[in-house]
Amino acid sequence: MSAPNNYWPKSVAHLKEPYDNGASDHVVIAEITDAPQNGYKGTRKLSTALIPLDLVDEILKSPGGIGWEVQSWGPGPCVGEGQVYETNFWIAGRHKRDERFQTIINSWSRHNREVLLPDNVLLMAYGLVPRYLSDGVVCWDDPHGPVYDVLRVRSHINYGNEKEAPFGFISIRRDYLEDFCHLKGCAAVATYFEQRSSFDDETFVPMLNGKEVVKFELPGRLLDMRLLEDKYHADAPQMSQVWGARLILIPQGRPISDDRNPELIWPGDTEPMNQHRAWEVSAYAYVSDLVLQEYESHTEFDIHPESGGVSYDGWWGTDRTHRFGRNHIEIELKKLYEGCPPHVIAHWHRFAVLPNIAQHDHEQHGNRNIALRAKSVIQAYLDLTTSLLELSDSLGIGLTQEDIGSLDSKDVTYRGWWSIEVARSLFAIAPLAATQEQFLNRTVALFKLLELLKPAALRTMAIRLGVPKDKIQGFGALKLLATICQLANIARIQGYSLSSDSEAIIPSWNPTEALPEFRAVFALNGLRVCQAHTPSSDRDKDIAKNAAVCGVDVASTASGWGYAIDALYDRLSPDLLAISKLIEEAE
Repeated sequence: MSAPNNYWPKSVAHLKEPYDNGASDHVVIAEITDAPQNGYKGTRKLSTALIPLDLVDEILKSPGGIGWEVQSWGPGPCVGEGQVYETNFWIAGRHKRDERFQTIINSWSRHNREVLLPDNVLLMAYGLVPRYLSDGVVCWDDPHGPVYDVLRVRSHINYGNEKEAPFGFISIRRDYLEDFCHLKGCAAVATYFEQRSSFDDETFVPMLNGKEVVKFELPGRLLDMRLLEDKYHADAPQMSQVWGARLILIPQGRPISDDRNPELIWPGDTEPMNQHRAWEVSAYAYVSDLVLQEYESHTEFDIHPESGGVSYDGWWGTDRTHRFGRNHIEIELKKLYEGCPPHVIAHWHRFAVLPNIAQHDHEQHGNRNIALRAKSVIQAYLDLTTSLLELSDSLGIGLTQEDIGSLDSKDVTYRGWWSIEVARSLFAIAPLAATQEQFLNRTVALFKLLELLKPAALRTMAIRLGVPKDKIQGFGALKLLATICQLANIARIQGYSLSSDSEAIIPSWNPTEALPEFRAVFALNGLRVCQAHTPSSDRDKDIAKNAAVCGVDVASTASGWGYAIDALYDRLSPDLLAISKLIEEAE
């Protein structure tokens, strides 16, 4: 019995679908995995061949398919005396033909180990550099863009490790694969071996027609079907094996090598924009500040938070940007097209919005954005440490502002508030749809600013004010600050000078007194602690309680925690200023 050309056993029927649906920026070009597919257990091994464009149709329809694994003269220099060692990698062509196809995968096996690597020529063509992740994946980046994760590679499979299922892969950005294929004059074709077991395929028995094993040479693939009637396969005795080839892509152009400014229609405009037209019309566009997320986790980008602009190592920059409303950035297209590479222009275009959307945001929120909130918090912190510095001077201790709070106001003004180490996580965008975990992570970021207070300096000041050492043993910076402020509050109420009348103040000191100026600070600490705990009903109660202190009703966060993040900043800034004022008025 012969199999129809379109026949696929149930367990491998997914292989008849197009290899790639274009939904992802990345395409898998090599894979080794034992992961189930549609509930059917099995194995997949996949590589990629570069097929000359004039042979693609023949290869994809060739009866029985072509070779599927990467071959080489190795591993080991397996040549005899007088032979020249060939160092190429290739995939065998059609059966009974002396045919080899180039591959962009280097692969070999040694005992129970297997290696998958991208071809060095592919890496060199775009000047890619590696970045090593903790899970064993190596990402190859293009520093010219920079473009991250051009390739992702998990290269080593250890079949001897019974604790870990075999898994290796190579994926590549679609635009780089298309570019390289165009340079080579080839199409990318996935060559594969896949084996799956099943028990519910009603076509299996009639296809075998009484035989234990049947093989069919079908267009583009070799199909092997067999029944395994033994105890090891009792639950799934139907085994299907396929060796085949599937089209990944045929290149249409060179999107990387011929990278040009894209002609894009921006929301609110009716014609494609290019550099020449951008200069003629002097147009502005509006984008969501979500555009900055691409750059926030990579320190090589300089983000200018108050304007919403970005620059990269002197290579490019988005000049003439302005924050607009809470969530948007206004950008002059003339400068964007003049000063940025095409992929940056395309990235900003992806986040473009209609002008009336940005205008509504501006009418609703003014220009009160996360950058201004972060600036306010940092300035309030510097005002606090300035007040503590003045107290230190009054006490004759001789501390500097850096001794007290790690930062110097003059230095911060000179370098820019956004340049301090903790600032980047403070001015990171706060999407309206932020999750609860993002909200809690922001409390951690805010608390890192308060952790710049140095306990040693505050303890010295508290002791100089007459607080017994044993009463503040083990106090951290915030408790020491609260102690100083408890004394300052007594001085303010009773008309004393904190620095010169400490002997009269100490008898009235109550170390358990809760000052209203510290409610938000300690609530922030409580939220920070919640972030480290696993989800539970008790954790939810603690989050609701501490969030309420900061003006957040958790019942209002169903659509997102963005406004709750705003509330953290808007409550913390005035409370830090109130603490500063309390210390100043006590003098």
